[in-house]
Amino acid sequence: MERWRFVGYLIPAATASMLAVALWMGNAPLAFGILAGAIGATFLYSEWVKKRGEVFDDERVLKIDEMSSRRTLQILVVVLAFIMVGLFILSKREQSLRSAYYLVLGLMLLVSTLKILLKFYYYRVM
Repeated sequence: MERWRFVGYLIPAATASMLAVALWMGNAPLAFGILAGAIGATFLYSEWVKKRGEVFDDERVLKIDEMSSRRTLQILVVVLAFIMVGLFILSKREQSLRSAYYLVLGLMLLVSTLKILLKFYYYRVM
């Protein structure tokens, strides 16, 4: 594997590791700093790769990204639906789970609404 590709895989792996440590320590400002640093590192990496002349936006890569994003969203919605139903049932007996149920319900509504809005948007612009 070429070194420049390794860096592309190293950024999310290092971010996840450092984020896990920051959250384990309970340090929210550090966690947000790590996320901001990861965004900056990703941007710099992308610019560096473009300067090298590497191509990321060919049709095959875009199609693979589109298919993986679609499948990820499908799996996410199904998992959220199962969690939502499970939390609804459990929250009938354990009232402390009611807020978790509402959180998952809100996430489900947010993801579903975002998908519909983006679908309408892309129908218009394409």
